[in-house]
Amino acid sequence: SCWDYRRVPSCLNLKMNYCRNPDGEPRPWCFTTDPNKRWELCNIPRCSKCCLKGKGENYRGKVAVTVSGHTCQRWSEQTPHKHNRTPENFPCKGLDENYCRNPDGETAPWCYTTDSKVRWEYCTVPSCESLPSSTEPLDVSCLPGDGQSYRGTSSTTITGKKCQSWSSMTPHRHQKTPENYPNA
Repeated sequence: SCWDYRRVPSCLNLKMNYCRNPDGEPRPWCFTTDPNKRWELCNIPRCSKCCLKGKGENYRGKVAVTVSGHTCQRWSEQTPHKHNRTPENFPCKGLDENYCRNPDGETAPWCYTTDSKVRWEYCTVPSCESLPSSTEPLDVSCLPGDGQSYRGTSSTTITGKKCQSWSSMTPHRHQKTPENYPNA
């Protein structure tokens, strides 16, 4: 199964006019810029599987073993290998466990190993292209679960209406502001 984004404040705020789910609706939504339609759900595809698309910078699966079979070192640990690829230095990159990730634009997901003689290696992550066509890649542009962890940039509703900025009160006044929902 796929790993959802953890509650990292810098990742989870109500940004610009992007579709979000601050209050537990069935999926992300937004206030619209249409004075006659207060709010509407957004049309964002659901995530179904974890797989590698491109260089895997958005991969959030649970592979934690390298190509040669070494166990991955936790990103927050500094032993056996000291490094600066930490959750604090690379927020929103999914570095909370020891899963293979690509926080820095390498050619594929990788990790530091728990073997003191092998600093880091790439990981074998299934490619989306090699999986059945019904499999969708997990990236920030798709919807895990009810979408409370969705952090994509879609700003259009299911009927094509433009989303109102969360910090704006025009045309609709509301309480769902970044200040009132800092972790939304």
